[in-house]
Amino acid sequence: MLPDTRVLTYGYDTHIRHAATGQVSHNTLYAHAGDFLAALEASRREDPSRPLIFVAHSLGGLVVKEVLRRSRGYINQDDLRSVFDATTGIIFFGTPHEGADPLGTIHHVVSLLAKGVGFRVNEKIVEALSPSADQQMQLRDEFTSMIDKRGWVIHSFQEQYAFPGLLGKKVYFPSQTSKLPADCRLGR
Repeated sequence: MLPDTRVLTYGYDTHIRHAATGQVSHNTLYAHAGDFLAALEASRREDPSRPLIFVAHSLGGLVVKEVLRRSRGYINQDDLRSVFDATTGIIFFGTPHEGADPLGTIHHVVSLLAKGVGFRVNEKIVEALSPSADQQMQLRDEFTSMIDKRGWVIHSFQEQYAFPGLLGKKVYFPSQTSKLPADCRLGR
């Protein structure tokens, strides 16, 4: 139905690995966003004004927000600034906009058990999810002004059902952490 639409995907390594199978990535949220911004700019060089709509899940939503924050800051570099300027909408799926406590009671127990048998995670990413992390607070503060400046259409979806095996907890993040602040105008 949309013949001129291009779909691009981007991935980054946040895998949990067993110590015997190799190292985990030590990239930060900031580094993942920088890599994504560079890759996106490179893929758009022929038509940097082409409208962008991001679809992001979980941590990817925070990566997108950081990409847009950084792109907005490139005032004298049109190639990198074009990502911010060309963005027309964002769809978030289970993004922890208010941060999350990935080391909450259940997650903490599971994490300790996993580490005990040799599994490792990227601690920098886990720390970046904390509601009190500097980057998390900066994204919360700046994202609302970005929405207002650009008039983006934003849709944010949350998990609806809890997972019975987790004592009624949601798999990703509780609803209160995956909603945008009340002053963000959504789905206009």
